[in-house]
Amino acid sequence: MLISGRDSWPRGDDLEDLSAYAAAEAARGYDVHQVRLCHCSGCGGDVFGIHGDLEEHAAKRICRGCLAEHFIADSGKYWDDSRSGIMVCECDGDHNTDSEDFNVAVGYSLYDGDDGIRALAITSRCVRCGRLGYWDDWMVRGGETHLLDLA
Repeated sequence: MLISGRDSWPRGDDLEDLSAYAAAEAARGYDVHQVRLCHCSGCGGDVFGIHGDLEEHAAKRICRGCLAEHFIADSGKYWDDSRSGIMVCECDGDHNTDSEDFNVAVGYSLYDGDDGIRALAITSRCVRCGRLGYWDDWMVRGGETHLLDLA
């Protein structure tokens, strides 16, 4: 694992680095207890475009291998295509070469005794430059543990 800082951005070399970064980040201020690396259920790919609505705390990932779309956690309940934006990494500060390809991990904060999910946080690693970043986080009101499998 190699998480380095360059230009004030943490960077990672691979999925293990993203997993460590996601574990170290908080989810709505709470410790992260479990991290799920995202893989496409259709083709097994691990490179995605990320679309989201930061106001509604909704996100979906689009597999670069097969174009399958997957909502993260319960985002489908709150999704509105007209309000969504695309996550980009401004590699080298040049908007003409912004990268939209990411590895994605979801960190979950659990209630005591692993009784349910308190909050989650979506983190990413730019495939081109390795920047590690934080996309969004939100509270999970009902603690639904099935959301662990919807990263």
